[in-house]
Formats: sequence, C-alpha cells, structure tokens
Amino acid sequence: MNASGTPPEIALEMPPASYETELTSKIVKDARFPVSGDYTIRDTDIKGLALRVSPGNKAWIVRRKMAGKSFRHTIGSFPDMVLVEARREAQKALGVFAQGKHPMLEKRAQQAKTKKQWVDTHFTVGRMWEQYEKQDPANRAKPFSANYLKDCKRLREKLEKDPFWSLQFTSLSKSDVYSAYARTSKSSDRRASNGGKTTGNKFFRMLGSAAQFHIESNMSADTSNIFQTALKTTRNKPRARSRTLTFEPDSLKRWWKAVKALRAKADTGDKRMRTSALLADFQILVLLWGGRKSETLALKWGDVDYGKKVVAFTDTKNGEVHLFPLTPLAESVLADLRGLLSEWSIQSDYVFPAMRTGHKSQEKTHIKEPKKAMEAVAAEADVPFATHDIRRTFSNLLVSAEVGAEVEFVKLALNHSQASDVTTFNYLDKVRTLRPLYEKLERAILIKVGEKVEAKVEIDADEYRKFQAYQALSELRAAAR
Repeated sequence: MNASGTPPEIALEMPPASYETELTSKIVKDARFPVSGDYTIRDTDIKGLALRVSPGNKAWIVRRKMAGKSFRHTIGSFPDMVLVEARREAQKALGVFAQGKHPMLEKRAQQAKTKKQWVDTHFTVGRMWEQYEKQDPANRAKPFSANYLKDCKRLREKLEKDPFWSLQFTSLSKSDVYSAYARTSKSSDRRASNGGKTTGNKFFRMLGSAAQFHIESNMSADTSNIFQTALKTTRNKPRARSRTLTFEPDSLKRWWKAVKALRAKADTGDKRMRTSALLADFQILVLLWGGRKSETLALKWGDVDYGKKVVAFTDTKNGEVHLFPLTPLAESVLADLRGLLSEWSIQSDYVFPAMRTGHKSQEKTHIKEPKKAMEAVAAEADVPFATHDIRRTFSNLLVSAEVGAEVEFVKLALNHSQASDVTTFNYLDKVRTLRPLYEKLERAILIKVGEKVEAKVEIDADEYRKFQAYQALSELRAAAR
C-alpha cells in the first residue's frame, strides 16, 4: 500500500486521491504516474508546496489564496528540480504571494525589464535591421520580393559603414536620424540623376518599416517610430513628375531626329557603337508601346508573334502578362533590329542583347541600363527625359485629340494593375480592342515628327462596345467581392 492507501499496481489505472505528507525524495521519486487524470501530494513541511502527478509528468506547484481567490503557480518539474530546490523556490513564490502579487506576473515583469535593459545597451540600429531581415516569413503579410531583397542588401552595404549603424536604437534622437538620412541622400555616383535623394528616401522608408516591426513585436503600442517622426517634414519629398517629350511644339521632333542620328551610328562600323544603336530603337519602341524600361529591355524574340501581330511582356511589374498589338511601324523597327543583329552575326534570344558578359551572371543576357545612350539623345535634342518620361508621353498621346483614347483604354495599354479585372478572361479581345488605338498613335507620332503618314485609322465601334461590356462586368465582380 502507498501513502494514500491505494495499492501501487492499482494506482496506475486509477489515480489516488490527493493527500498530505512530509515530502521526501523517495516519495517524490516513487510517486506512480496515472494512466489518466492527476493527483496532488501536498507537503506538510512547506505549507502551499505540492507535487502534482499526471501521466508522464511530475510538476512542483505552489497554491495560495489572495483576496479570497485560490491561485496555483508552477515553479518547476521533477527530476529537473529536486525537492530541496522546490522548497527553496516555493518559499520565494509564497513570499511574493504574501505581498499580494502573483509570482508569474512578477517573473514576466522582471523578464521584460531585463530585456529592456539589454535592448537599451546592446540593441543597435544594425541589430534592429538584422532582426527585420531575418524575421520568419510566416509573420509577414506577404513575402519580400526579389527586388526588395536586393534593396535590403544595398541598404546594409551602404549603412553598415556609417556610424549610425552602431547607435543604440532606443536612444536615437531626431538629429541622429536626420543626419544619417542627409549623408545617405548624398551620392558620389554620377549616375544618380537625383543626387542620391531617391536612395535616401527609399532606404529610410525601409528602416522605418523595420523599426515599426520591432516596435510591434517588442515594445508598447504607443511607442512612436523615430524614423517617421524625425523625417515627417524634412524628407526629400519627390515632386510629381509631369515631364514629357512634347513639352515644346517641336521637342518630340528634335528628340526623334536625335534618336535617328544615334541609330545611324550602327552604319559607321564601330563595334563600340552597337549598343547605342540598339538603344536608339529601344527608345522608339518605348514610345510606341509605353513599356517600362525593364519590361522592354527584357523582351525576347519569342515574345513577338508575327502571325497574330501580338507582343507580350512576360516579366511585368504587376506580375500579369501584358499583351498588346504589333503595329506596322513597330514591326518595321523590329525587322531593322533583327537585320542589324544578323549583320553583326549576333545570335541571342533577346531583342536587345548585351554586348558583354555580365560580371555577376557571367553570361550574356540583355542590356540592363540605357541611361548613357538616352543622355546622349537628350543632349543632342536639348530635351531632358528619362525612360518613364517616354512612357508618360505615350499615355499623353493616347488621350490627345489626335488619338482620343478613353482612360480605361490607357490603363489597359499601360498594363496598370487596376485594369486587371477587365482583361482576365480574354487577352486577345484586349489586343483587338487596343489595335486601332496603337495604329492611330503611330500615325499621330509620325505626323508630329514629320515622317510619311499612311491612311487614317478609326477605332472599331464594336470593339469599343465590347470593351465597355467587359468593364461593366468587372465592376459587378468587384462589387460582389
């Protein structure tokens, strides 16, 4: 019989009733595990200490009443904590109870205090950023994109050499943040057309996100984000860009002439001018298609369907394949490009192949940066512009009186994400709808630059009505969601 009066062999099947005794190491060790349920052996030596035995587990607990309510607090488990240690910890816990406090709440408060002390003395901006980068992907609203991860690497490489990286996060002042921001916003890279301000804005926006992640994970909800408060009024606020190639009556014509002059350099036989010649055609195609820089440069010959007269941008900003019509002028530009590449004996899947092997990829892919060639055109034509200014010119010409496209058509042509509902069910209908607009656009451009113009093209009324029906259906779907 054991101390409870229940035979040991029966105790395995039926847990004994709880009882009191002066606990000894032997009693604790020999206490049998029940198959189900649990029982408690209360210690008469330390009032309030007990051993709670359940299937496969022996836990040391302390019980005490406060304000008429009974509380139970687990202080450890056997055999990790032996009887002597359990009695010592029980006395500490009972002392806390005697003060009207709960030991677990006190333990959590002490842990939080210790953590805060460590953060205040060891948690630097660099460590804060490292935790943000290495956070569990399951905790993110959406995974970091490949481009965002590249920006993370650039941020780390640029700022880890800055004294700001080693400052204590919780001790940051507004002047600390702004001084580092000002240093980051100054670039020695001659290619930085905005002097580094764009990079400064991006990096400190990312640091603000990292700070917010840390605040939400480890600090009180009312903690202010120093990156947001410090830069609220002093950030390099980007001005809305409205620059196009048609800002003067003859600016588009001057630009076109300069592009053609750059293209003519392919006839000089100088191999160093080959990339410039390709990028001349790149600029014309951006004007005809309204493509983004990365989408147009990454175009492959396999993305051009000459039979159906359709071009596809497969690697787009919004992740949606963008199909649009291949019109006569664009087709002739592509034909000239293919002829050039054949003349130079260059075989590539890309329409704009790189002339050199990439130092990172160690392979020839496509041209990545057209800025130098575009700067040459801008200087020759006295027309300042960037790739997105050509894209903006494309959209402005679409809505001009010469073309007369509705806003919904412009969204389709630019592959804006808000137009995705309209185009989900039939891409080819989208292409048929856009084709008359693209042909009218070509005509408007040729007129403005003084080139020969073919017969005028009208928009197909049936296709327009079909598109309006698509738009109405998409609105109904959106409302239903």
